[in-house]
Amino acid sequence: MQFAQNFNHVLDDGTEVFRPYKRDPETLARPWAIPGTPGLEHRIGGIEKQDGTGNISYDPANHDFMVRTRQAKIDGIDVPDIEVDDPDGAKTLVLGWGSTYGPITAAVRRIRKEGGRIAQAHLRHLNPFPHNLGDALARYERVVVPEMNLGQLATLIRAKYLVDAHSYNQVNGMPFKAEQLATALKEALHAH
Repeated sequence: MQFAQNFNHVLDDGTEVFRPYKRDPETLARPWAIPGTPGLEHRIGGIEKQDGTGNISYDPANHDFMVRTRQAKIDGIDVPDIEVDDPDGAKTLVLGWGSTYGPITAAVRRIRKEGGRIAQAHLRHLNPFPHNLGDALARYERVVVPEMNLGQLATLIRAKYLVDAHSYNQVNGMPFKAEQLATALKEALHAH
């Protein structure tokens, strides 16, 4: 990361200043100065800042602009497309993220070894989601989302893509066992 070393803005009177909220027009990223850099000091904290100057702002229009700018910054991040492992033209997709990768992969392997047709995909980026995720999900009649929580990802998938994602949750702090997960996924394969 390259830290700011110099002033980055000239006022109308010719004075050079550091604008901690002067964003890069392409990435919308702000310059970062090492705290205490002479002339580049600015306020940090959780209160809304004015665009450009970084001064504390209670202006509703500025707040709206800053929220939309932060969202545009996230939306502009280019993440790789999700890859779906589907060798047999399955109707059911199991979608995982994080630590569920190993147990899901082992469960899918078991099901396929027994002749079951099931697809698998694993998210590595959650915000933003991969741009092709909606299209990938739409190809399947059923989407099962095993999670080590109360189903937060399934909730997001339902809301964003209007997909009837089925949660399979475990919240006891222990990882899924492949056999247990394979049993749950087989039930999903035969659900109508």
